[in-house]
Amino acid sequence: MADAGAGEKLKVFISYSRRDSAAFADELVAGLELAGFAPFLDRHDIAAGEDWEARLGGLIAQSDTVVFVVSPEAVKSERCAWEVDRTSELSKRLLAVVFKSVPDHDIPEKLRRLQFVRFDSGAAFAKLSQLAEALRVDLDWIREHTRLGEQARRWDKRGRPESLLLRGDDIDAAGRWMAARNAAAPEITDAQRDFVKASEAAESARLDKEREQLKATVRQQRRIAWLLGGVAVLMGGSIVGLIAWINQSYLEQLWNLYAREGPYKKAEFQPHILSAERERALKPKETFRECEKDCPKMIVVPAGDFMMGSPVDEKGREGNEGPQHRVTIASPFAVSVYDVTFDDWDACVGVGGCPREGGANDNSWGRKNQPVINVNWDDAQAYVKWLSRMTGKKYRLLSEAEWEYAARAGTVTAFYWGDEIDKKNANCHRCENEWSKLKTSPVGSFNANPWGLYDMAGNVWQWVEDCYNADYNGAPSNGIAWTTGDCEKRVVRGGSWYYYPKDPRSAYRYGDKKDDRNYNTGFRVARDLAP
Repeated sequence: MADAGAGEKLKVFISYSRRDSAAFADELVAGLELAGFAPFLDRHDIAAGEDWEARLGGLIAQSDTVVFVVSPEAVKSERCAWEVDRTSELSKRLLAVVFKSVPDHDIPEKLRRLQFVRFDSGAAFAKLSQLAEALRVDLDWIREHTRLGEQARRWDKRGRPESLLLRGDDIDAAGRWMAARNAAAPEITDAQRDFVKASEAAESARLDKEREQLKATVRQQRRIAWLLGGVAVLMGGSIVGLIAWINQSYLEQLWNLYAREGPYKKAEFQPHILSAERERALKPKETFRECEKDCPKMIVVPAGDFMMGSPVDEKGREGNEGPQHRVTIASPFAVSVYDVTFDDWDACVGVGGCPREGGANDNSWGRKNQPVINVNWDDAQAYVKWLSRMTGKKYRLLSEAEWEYAARAGTVTAFYWGDEIDKKNANCHRCENEWSKLKTSPVGSFNANPWGLYDMAGNVWQWVEDCYNADYNGAPSNGIAWTTGDCEKRVVRGGSWYYYPKDPRSAYRYGDKKDDRNYNTGFRVARDLAP
């Protein structure tokens, strides 16, 4: 059977009733995998009190096409009917296959309008080929429908920040995609239209601003040329003063190091910096702080190895969490006990080490021991470079492997306390505590993991060093950062106060644009230790 096509495989969610179609659904998955698709289905029982709509809705949202298996039990199932309605709400392509014959009047109206692929009669291989051909229709257009739908939902969920909009050629490509829709394809959603329209407006404003900046630069260059001629005459050809003027920014940086950072380092850091002997004597779980106050408290994480990623049957698992692979952390390293706080960040800003403009707004939730938010990946890099200057030690962001190793702390369950979310252990949407889906919580408000790290699940997403890759094929096995892939996106880990309980799982991972600042994202730091 021919492959589904080049590029990323089409994601197909199978909706079925486990009462009479489970074996058939498994066979369908196997056949579609052979045909080059990426089928998946929900095999979990619904636990008492579980928000199954959130779980199934997430599976449908990440799919390109939903295939509904028609059977006597499926057409009676409220859950299957809900899946059909949700598919329609998200404007996903819906195909129907008949496993067991059902009277027409029992089939839901939204399915009755479709052309069925009938597996209840004829050769199964021929029917599978027929389904595969139906899935291949407008394959690239359907993939883009899913991708733009996910981007639009994320943009809307995060408060519609400009940083998440399309830019440049991506806007043109989205316009061509919208124009290419045929009558039989899924509808383009209002959310997708709003997303593309907002992207076009923001791009137009950005280009207008760049044109004005270019005009201003040209005018400035003309003034410099005029001044150069005048100064050369007045100073008899000497350009010492002109060089100093042109290098004003560099001189300001030197002055800041001498007049502000230097005295602060001497008073706040130098008495507390670990000696090489003290550093080598550190034991796992031992803590230290290399300043008087307002810098991260660190804890030693032991060397070891672990299985990175999630098993295929973990509830809430995403495709980018595999394949599972063993990673070895050869040497101990230190990790901040808490996320970097506003107190930590503001100390850096106060002496000119971190940017004052553009980020770290506290969203009116308070500063002090709240986790710093509205910081992008470059802001986090500025902070660790400042800590390194203050201490003469190597502070940095964690690698993604180090982060998961530290978060798991020797556990193999979905969360570091077990396989189910627990309101005593995390701040997340539906974690049912005083901060849930309202705002960040003060650092350390929940139980630490077995190695003494707080808020490794929920509260704020945490930037790590790695570029984003769609899966772990080719990932380093020695714990270092993966610095190839989509490096305009960097990995964030840990979930947040705003996101659902599946996100704080130790294996959950996400790629965010490195220039994105939002009220869900902060970071924590690592420090290399002397061997």
